[in-house]
Amino acid sequence: MAESHTERSDAPKAVGFVRGDVSGLAAPRHANAVMQHARLLGYQYVYTVRPPQDIPDPIGYALGIAAGLGVAAIVVYDLAQVDDQPARVCEDFDLETVCPATTWARVACPAIPETGAA
Repeated sequence: MAESHTERSDAPKAVGFVRGDVSGLAAPRHANAVMQHARLLGYQYVYTVRPPQDIPDPIGYALGIAAGLGVAAIVVYDLAQVDDQPARVCEDFDLETVCPATTWARVACPAIPETGAA
């Protein structure tokens, strides 16, 4: 299968995250927009996470799948998908939103300063 010009095998990987309880009847449209947005940004799109309705922590569910897949970013339609808490995702991943088109960068771990003490 040929690769498209917007999705390379060496590109960073991303998953989409679409919650039915947030998107409602627009969930299929949101899932499509998330996938297209990820590909336009140059990500290798791996999967769309759609947590079951009875999951008490849908964001944690998505974070666990993303970690297991080793992705660099999670793409959502809007911040409502992550309960308006981008910092929760950015502890481990970049967060990309479709509407508005925004990148929320992963939190960088501070470097441990070298003291020169022996």
